[in-house]
Amino acid sequence: MLGPKAMEKSDAPLAAPVDPKHRLRRRRRRICCLVCLLVLVLLAVAATVLALTIFKVRDPSTDLVSVRLLGVSPRISFPVVAVEINITLDLAVRVHNPNYAAFAHGDDGHTRLFYRGAEIGDAAVAAGRIPARGSETIHLLTALEVDRIMTDLGPLLQDIIAGALAIDAEARLPGRVTVFGFVKLHAVATSRCHVVLAVANLTVISQECTHSTRL
Repeated sequence: MLGPKAMEKSDAPLAAPVDPKHRLRRRRRRICCLVCLLVLVLLAVAATVLALTIFKVRDPSTDLVSVRLLGVSPRISFPVVAVEINITLDLAVRVHNPNYAAFAHGDDGHTRLFYRGAEIGDAAVAAGRIPARGSETIHLLTALEVDRIMTDLGPLLQDIIAGALAIDAEARLPGRVTVFGFVKLHAVATSRCHVVLAVANLTVISQECTHSTRL
């Protein structure tokens, strides 16, 4: 005769057997999740490598190609007699973009010229687009205010007699860099150049430039 405990055990429901198809579906879901996770990790690694190598923003370089004299305009002011001479120059500057992304700049770029520490002229930079790993030649119409250096003619006459003028130029070029085709980053490219010009024909004798880009 069975006791009460034995009867309780016999009355307990038996565990249902696991369906093999259900096991297979669970296994497939796990494999799918692991594959998706692996793909995401690989994409993150690839994006990081590209951002640090190919798509890393590099500093553009500038090169003064030519200087052309467009005109000289003397002006006399009254009642206090003062003579001012403005010289207009056309500066052809080649900008090279070493990045794998195009650099589009607006019309708020600016260039300033200095002679022996005194600012003698400035020019606005027109809007444009520098292609990826390409170059663009920008023409800067610069009006030199010669009266700013007429107060001390000694150094100027020495440079003219020597046949060479040393001019410093500072350029600031705000714009946007497009990465991955849709990510647009604001960037400001700046350059500082020390240029030596021949007095006789205004050709470039030598130039040294430093460049930087800030995102």
